[in-house]
Amino acid sequence: MASISASRRRRSSYNLLPHWLTVKRLVITLVAVVGIAVGTYGVRLAFGLAHAFHTNPISAILGALGGGNGSNVAQSRQRLQRINIMVYGYGGGGHDGAYLSDSMMLISINPQQSGPPQIAEISIPRDWYVPIELTQAKQRFGRLNEAYSDGMMGWGTEPGNQVTSGASVGDPTIEHLLGVHVDYFVGIDFSAFKQAVDSVGGVDVNVPNTFTDYQYPHGECDQGDCGYMTVHFNAGPQHMNGATALIFARSRHGDNGEGSDFARSRRQQLIVAALKSKVVSIGGIGNLPDLLNALGDNVLTNLTISDAEALYGMVKDVNPVTIEHVSLDDTNFLYDCGYPRNCGAYYLFAHDDTFQSVQRYIQNIFPAPAVVSQKAPLTFFDASGRGLNASTRWSQLAAMLGLKTSDGGRAPRQALTEVIDESGGKDAQTAKWLASYFGVTVTTQAVQPAASGPAAAGGVVVVLGSDEEQAFAGSPGVGS
Repeated sequence: MASISASRRRRSSYNLLPHWLTVKRLVITLVAVVGIAVGTYGVRLAFGLAHAFHTNPISAILGALGGGNGSNVAQSRQRLQRINIMVYGYGGGGHDGAYLSDSMMLISINPQQSGPPQIAEISIPRDWYVPIELTQAKQRFGRLNEAYSDGMMGWGTEPGNQVTSGASVGDPTIEHLLGVHVDYFVGIDFSAFKQAVDSVGGVDVNVPNTFTDYQYPHGECDQGDCGYMTVHFNAGPQHMNGATALIFARSRHGDNGEGSDFARSRRQQLIVAALKSKVVSIGGIGNLPDLLNALGDNVLTNLTISDAEALYGMVKDVNPVTIEHVSLDDTNFLYDCGYPRNCGAYYLFAHDDTFQSVQRYIQNIFPAPAVVSQKAPLTFFDASGRGLNASTRWSQLAAMLGLKTSDGGRAPRQALTEVIDESGGKDAQTAKWLASYFGVTVTTQAVQPAASGPAAAGGVVVVLGSDEEQAFAGSPGVGS
């Protein structure tokens, strides 16, 4: 029979908790620690939101908790009204011409009854010589990038208002040129761009093209440095800090197709997409208060927190591939003045000095979804008789709207523009939309197998007559 001896039970070596710390007390302690951490983050986030949107923390919290419901943006979405947001990018303090908006983009959002909205990013050149809309129905002429600066200098309808002064001149000027209402604006300086990237530990960008820019500004002229430096980027994945991302986004004279405003706007979009990806990652969420504080010092906007939440909710599921990237430049509605031979400074002018041509394009920038999804082959022919590459111009303009286009070259001259449906009705939606755009009726024409020219192109054909090309008669030194 085994003997049983009484002894004090030894405490298990696996029980690492002190005797006073029970499981219940441990759980309560952990909850308290997490609560303090989350509370601290919440406070920082509230103050960051208040800083970025120029409001108080209480209003920031209430706006964030509302989820965008009831905001002006939410109401526009419910009414399926197009929303236009003008973005002005400028150097800010310490730069030559602190508020000259050298980067300008109109972001247009077209809500749909179901599914994600249509979105267009419209790049607008800074050197466009235009009438600038000042206060009391006054105008002055200058580069478009001066409009926002004029407002900040007190020449607009809201002088002295640090947030909205620039837009009080910039927005009406854009509206006069493009023929659409600007609902909201965002003014952002280069410091915000750089600090935002640094606040999340940099961004990862897949550079699409290798390019070199030999004329990147080395410094600022008002600080005595008007020189240039050479910058270079290799194609492929790269991690960029704020300074590198800013150079990548600002470069204007790169080779290998990266020297246009259109290419620059695409690079800026890559940085913004990379920044968004970093912020919404698990590791990046913790940096959100720092990001908002970085933006708060360098961003001006009339969007409320509720508006911003409603916008995010509307566009978060949009496939980036479907976004239209439109560039207004000297390949379409504008022309180079011919500096230095024909003009004393570099300017771009509109072919149509009434701006009606560019306005019609911007107002109709969203073809019906059924038209885009139809993917009809669309061919443009130049029958204007002017020899100004009308078919090339319009095939590029239509391609920026998401249509499948090709350049058919020249055709025998005719007075009126014609839209021909050669698809046997299969592409009727596309033909109807184009006919409405050009103000004509659809011509139905059977394809002749042995024919050449417009009658053999197939799909939908647009024959550009001399009537359409009258709007492109404004450039000097070009023969008719």
